[in-house]
Amino acid sequence: MVLFMLGLMGLLLINARKLTDFTRESFTVTVFFRDSVDEAQLETFRKALEAENFVKSVQFTTKDQAAAEFQKELGEDFVDFLGYNPLPASLDVNFKPEFANDAFFAQTEKKWLENELVEQISYPRNLIVKIIDNVQKISWIFLAFGAVLTLIAVTLINNTIRLSIYSKRFLIKTMLLVGATAGFIRRPFIVSGVVQGLVGGLIALALLGGTLLLAESKIVGLKEIRDFNYLGMLATSILAGGIILSLICTFFAVRKYLNLKTDSLY
Repeated sequence: MVLFMLGLMGLLLINARKLTDFTRESFTVTVFFRDSVDEAQLETFRKALEAENFVKSVQFTTKDQAAAEFQKELGEDFVDFLGYNPLPASLDVNFKPEFANDAFFAQTEKKWLENELVEQISYPRNLIVKIIDNVQKISWIFLAFGAVLTLIAVTLINNTIRLSIYSKRFLIKTMLLVGATAGFIRRPFIVSGVVQGLVGGLIALALLGGTLLLAESKIVGLKEIRDFNYLGMLATSILAGGIILSLICTFFAVRKYLNLKTDSLY
């Protein structure tokens, strides 16, 4: 149960991170071009932009496409009414998560505006700042909660194992009195602890798998941000954590009763 709770916390942290990345990737910076720019220049600019390491995706909208979309929303043919198309060609740029922040947006905006092809840059700056700030606060809260839960989990596992070995303290001392070595006495306890850690980890993984599948069936969009690499790391950590914690706690608990004087057993 302790490993299951740790696994749930791990799932929350993973999904919070993926949701943060998804939110950052959804920020769109729109580059509007001057009317004098021809298609060849626009294509060159787009290809250069797609080659940048900070760009996630680029969507190009021509003047005619912009007019068609606006006409669909407006419900009237404003081009015939005005006699010309006032809407410029544009590029919608989505940044990779690690670059999607206000400082980098401002730096990139300044750089792009120096290009003679670009007339204007548009993005919801205030909204982006607020969202990023709130996401960072939530991430720190999750990390703090995870640290506290980990400490509680380690303490519970340690106390459970110590209580189990405490009930066998007389057996340990008896084996010492008849000449058994410390290694011989410790070995079955270590093996038992490792097996219990492994079984506990496997049961926790089964419960987590069921919980994740249930959550994905109930929460829209959760399945789309699933990351098998992170889930694999989490599963490995739970199994390794269960085994290592059990091994370490068992080792020190047995050592305590091996070194304990007979009078102190009562």
